[in-house]
Amino acid sequence: MDGICKAVLTAAVVWLVMGAVRHGGHRLAGVAAALPTITAPTLAWLAHEQGVVFATQAAVASVAACAMLAVFAMVYALLAQRGGAGRALVGGLAAAAALAWPVFAASAQLADALVLALGCCAVAWYTIRRHGAHKGAQRDSRCSRACAATAVGGITALTTTLGPLIGSFAAGLMASLPLISGAVAVVEHSASGPAAAARFLHGYVGGLFGKAAFGTVFALLAAPIGAPWALLWACASACAVPLLFAPSRTAAHA
Repeated sequence: MDGICKAVLTAAVVWLVMGAVRHGGHRLAGVAAALPTITAPTLAWLAHEQGVVFATQAAVASVAACAMLAVFAMVYALLAQRGGAGRALVGGLAAAAALAWPVFAASAQLADALVLALGCCAVAWYTIRRHGAHKGAQRDSRCSRACAATAVGGITALTTTLGPLIGSFAAGLMASLPLISGAVAVVEHSASGPAAAARFLHGYVGGLFGKAAFGTVFALLAAPIGAPWALLWACASACAVPLLFAPSRTAAHA
């Protein structure tokens, strides 16, 4: 039942984020996609079923995983300028996978995980902004949105079922896979071109700073004040930090 609930939640988030593209702009939708919508309930579930220590370790892993997500976004945005969505997706996933060992090593300590995450996010933010895209045509694609949401929901059901069986690092990593960002980037790339995907991913990287803040706050507070209160403060941090990277009203509709 937990896997089904998470699958439905993820699919709903994909659909809502892609709808937000039509109303709030690509960058603002990217920021929204980076919010820990899947990580938060996963950590709550892990704290309840596996204990606070396990959930804290998974939170540290989710912080380190932000580095992989940032690298995925950066490489996808760069490759999208020279090829199709398929090539950009494969290249982004390969680049993220290449960072798996550094992320695993950094997950042993919160400070290491945070430094790696913030460093990669900063590089990706600057790179995508520098090589970002110009305005392009925007077309609606309800069928593509439905297919992406359904596929991501199915993948989430599988990963959340296997996560607790293979350790805290894998659980935290799997809760932070680029499911939403990858699905939305591909659909926006296919429907509106590489410029739209780059703008979305630029906002997404900005949102990853909030995701890193979420995992950091939870990891620091879960043991002293308990998982429920730690989640509350972590969610507040996740929403507050991306405001520093939110685009202006005019830019948001670009």
